[in-house]
Amino acid sequence: MTTRLGIMGFGRIGRNVFRLLHGRDDMHIVAINDIADREGLTYLLKYDSIYGRFPGDITYADGVCNYDTRKVLFGDARTPADTRWSDAGVDIVLETTSQYRDLDSIRGHLDNGAAKVILTSSPDTPGEIPLLLSGVNNDLLDQEPEVVALGSNTSNAIAPVLKTLHETFGIQNAYLTVVKAMTNTGRLADVPTDSFRTSRAAAENIIPTDTNSAEIITQVLPQLAGKLAVSALMVPVNDGSTVDMVTELEKPATTTEVNSAIRAAAANLYRGILGYVEDPIVSSDVKLDSRSGLFDSLATMVTAETLLKTITWFNNGWGYSHRAVETAERMAAQLEGAAA
Repeated sequence: MTTRLGIMGFGRIGRNVFRLLHGRDDMHIVAINDIADREGLTYLLKYDSIYGRFPGDITYADGVCNYDTRKVLFGDARTPADTRWSDAGVDIVLETTSQYRDLDSIRGHLDNGAAKVILTSSPDTPGEIPLLLSGVNNDLLDQEPEVVALGSNTSNAIAPVLKTLHETFGIQNAYLTVVKAMTNTGRLADVPTDSFRTSRAAAENIIPTDTNSAEIITQVLPQLAGKLAVSALMVPVNDGSTVDMVTELEKPATTTEVNSAIRAAAANLYRGILGYVEDPIVSSDVKLDSRSGLFDSLATMVTAETLLKTITWFNNGWGYSHRAVETAERMAAQLEGAAA
């Protein structure tokens, strides 16, 4: 059985997912909705400043993206309610716009033909849409939800580390500084916006920005509620980000004990999701890593036995897009089982 996928919003994550599914026979992208120019979208799929040229032949004509021997129908629906997924026989929709994050809006995808929806952001209202942080609460998918949200790049990168530390040493408090690469929310030059800081040129400045990572993480790890504070800095690199975390532990620990705990978790429970790095890497080294986060063992420091500092690397969406594809695989298997 081939699962037919639709994408709503063909930005960074949508194009990453398209690349990851290239050449696969079990899942095909058959429809894309985006209000941008379709030839322009095809061009950005074909040529990417981070990932290079698409590994296949791509052309556009008359509302259809042709790649290799397959066709993808383009639509310009502005909201989930405007979509017509049934026309293309779509089974699962990836909602990647980051605009429609409440259940009432998302139901438009289901009403228009999709059987399942994957939201590549966090829901507006906690608890309204099931929230999955891969590796941390995978049993959520056993409930076979129609809609699931995947949170953020940052929350997926750091949640396995936080859970491991809390279960091994206990966390009293943690302060996270997310040092993140530029995204399309940044400005090329100083341009007035609603936020004074983000109105400044992203390639010329380190810019403090908002993040809801603490709220996302504590939905899945409620035992850490009230113990996390998170801030973010946007820096002028095109990919490769890090979570610089200072944690007050409940139990004394050494650098070796912390690294050993994370190494074991990365090799077992979080295999393929959390990496453990012993080399002196820098931000550009994580661009094409398929894991959600990479724990930098060389950066681990402990002082006064309970004050811990760690660094976990992540990229702008390549690893996160792997989690989206894996979630689609799980949902596709459920649909196939229901049809059998």
